[in-house]
Amino acid sequence: MGETAAQANGNGSKRVFLLAARQSDLRGLLEEAGFTVEAQRQPPRDGAPDADLAIVFRGRLIGRHQAVALHKRGIPVVEVLTSEPTTPSTAGWLRLSNRISKPDLVQVIRAVADWADGDRASNAE
Repeated sequence: MGETAAQANGNGSKRVFLLAARQSDLRGLLEEAGFTVEAQRQPPRDGAPDADLAIVFRGRLIGRHQAVALHKRGIPVVEVLTSEPTTPSTAGWLRLSNRISKPDLVQVIRAVADWADGDRASNAE
């Protein structure tokens, strides 16, 4: 029996919530990497989604309070800012500049998802 994309890429069935106005390329890369992606272009009205990890692209419609709300619900957040981060990242809340390439961002998301899933040990391959 063949492996699913998620199994082949080591992501299991991790669910990612992508909150971004225009990130269809990133959504495609995440799906290729085996993630289940729920994407929204505007902040959710019904509370936080059922996700293992949230990616929040700050912009005109999406502000800091969305990342805060998701983080308070215990969802690890990767926040992509329009400028250099002015506050430090933590294990559960990474702050990155939007200058990061999409493939590199997917690598960061994979690492955060593994950490959030309890796979905190380094798996040298």
